Amino acid sequence: MSKFLRDEFLVNLSLNKEALTKINDDLLQVANQVNKNLDNSSEWRMNPNYIIRFDGKGFRLSDFKEVIKHFEDAKKVERFIFILDSKKSVSRFEGKYIDLNLDAKNSNNCILIVQDDDNAWVDATFYCLKERLARYRNKNFVVRNGWIHHIIQLLGVIVGILVSFLFAIKISPLLLINNAFAFSFIIMFLLFSNLWGPIYNGIIWLRDYYWPNINFKPKNDLHWLMQALISTIFLGLMFVVWSNLFTYVVTSIKLLLKP
Repeated sequence: MSKFLRDEFLVNLSLNKEALTKINDDLLQVANQVNKNLDNSSEWRMNPNYIIRFDGKGFRLSDFKEVIKHFEDAKKVERFIFILDSKKSVSRFEGKYIDLNLDAKNSNNCILIVQDDDNAWVDATFYCLKERLARYRNKNFVVRNGWIHHIIQLLGVIVGILVSFLFAIKISPLLLINNAFAFSFIIMFLLFSNLWGPIYNGIIWLRDYYWPNINFKPKNDLHWLMQALISTIFLGLMFVVWSNLFTYVVTSIKLLLKP
């Protein structure tokens, strides 16, 4: 039974045909080193397999050239998986095996796994592949990091309070009830809270669409420049809107507190 395993989730990678070919070359080199002292009939011989899913269909193949042909023809590549194992390691309970999962839709399915009963081989193979993958890191960590969800939630709370306050100022004079302002504010904030879930999911969807965790067939640097330009314009507009809204709220509060 294989006793040693190393794995790591993969983040922020841009992979084109050349990058996938380099990764495959490294895996074939690993397989050749393992197989050089084994008979062709040995159950321990390592062989590559590939899974590619694109445009709503998927294939499991053993010929890398055929996989790359699908990759080049695809409009949108959803998943690309490298598998290097033997007949003995198919069950994943014994022998050497390598799984490299690259999933453009599910970041939790992007992982490198190396397993064997030889600890030195596991470490050497794992760090070799990890070093290769590190060459394809992109700049998406700016919007894909552990803090971004908290920042979006915090900004959502701030916007919700300001918007609710603004609507309360407009609506409360029309209500013939006690504590009309507080009542209006609470109602508007509750409405915003119920709308925030779909809004938040929409923001995350846009983030994943423009800045995916795994970016297959990445475009040139102009694509990143356009993304940065769009982001700058969006942030600039949001800053102007929030500034004007905050100024209006402050002015309204001063008028409410004015004797």
